[in-house]
Amino acid sequence: MLDGTTDVSGRMVHGRQQAFFIPTQVLYSVAELGVADELGMKGPRTAQELAMSLGVDEKRLYRVLRSAVQMGVFAAIKPKEAGGAVGCKNNRLSACLREYHPNCLREMILYFTEHSNPAFDELAWAVRTNGHAWKKTHDGLSQFDWLQLHPKEEQLFCKAMQQVDGLGTHAMATDYGWNGHSRIVDIGGAYGSFMAHLLSVNRKPLGIIERAKEIWAENPEWSTLTPRMEFVAGDFFNAETLPKAADGDVFVMRLILHDWDDSDCVRILSSLCTAMGSAKARLLIVETTLGGGAEFLDPLFRRALLDLHMMVVHDSAERTVPEWKDILQKASFSFGRHIPTRSVFSIVEAFPA
Repeated sequence: MLDGTTDVSGRMVHGRQQAFFIPTQVLYSVAELGVADELGMKGPRTAQELAMSLGVDEKRLYRVLRSAVQMGVFAAIKPKEAGGAVGCKNNRLSACLREYHPNCLREMILYFTEHSNPAFDELAWAVRTNGHAWKKTHDGLSQFDWLQLHPKEEQLFCKAMQQVDGLGTHAMATDYGWNGHSRIVDIGGAYGSFMAHLLSVNRKPLGIIERAKEIWAENPEWSTLTPRMEFVAGDFFNAETLPKAADGDVFVMRLILHDWDDSDCVRILSSLCTAMGSAKARLLIVETTLGGGAEFLDPLFRRALLDLHMMVVHDSAERTVPEWKDILQKASFSFGRHIPTRSVFSIVEAFPA
């Protein structure tokens, strides 16, 4: 009773929070083992049946599945007779761990657990030293430089980012008036999934994806959209390689700039401003916007956690509207407006000054 009270609620809360790393590892383990795919192919199974199919230890798998069911990831099936083994089946949460599910998040879970989590182990060090935690745990290299040297992990990262693309995409596609523009130019569009969703929901615009042609070819289900598409290989640090703007265009940078520090953001946006020239076009920056107390009122504290992720992995940050105004001004853009959406992401609108 060192604090003069008998209230133990604080200790209980901290105890529960300290145990949060265990559910993360449970989720990672069932994703890595492929439990959801096995259940999807063969239907409800007991731990014994799953262990035989997956080639793992039955008793230990049972203990992991028991926790996963209590987390809501799988559904338990009562045995048909007394003393029988409890079965397990997929539910809407575990279905997202199946490889070919349209809302699959399996690779995102695998990549972040394997590579972001070790960097987060250095969070206190990063705060103490103002250091780059990812570089400390990945041979002194940035994430993008490290991935270039590890093709297998880069492939996993690409799949993970495709799955991240699906988070908030529908809100982005419907909460802004895309049909008011003749062309949508997605700078750093990477995998094409965001543009595909935009064009499937909004029938009027044409689309340009910068840096995504080879990825698009791997997605035949989007083939009906290709007549409305143009593909451009480019480098957003080099204005000469970027698409040139025409009147009525809207340029989009979605979840790009939060990977870079302020000085690099100014360089990227200055390059983009040059490419846009004097055309009557606008820029939309799609990011998580902080400030105004929104990150403190978010019950899932998603904004705050995304900002920490940027700090740890990229040595960068999510930004406030005043911070965006300052960066835009330095890059010769004028701020237009801030547009919230139904997702955790919002839109910062700007125009070449």
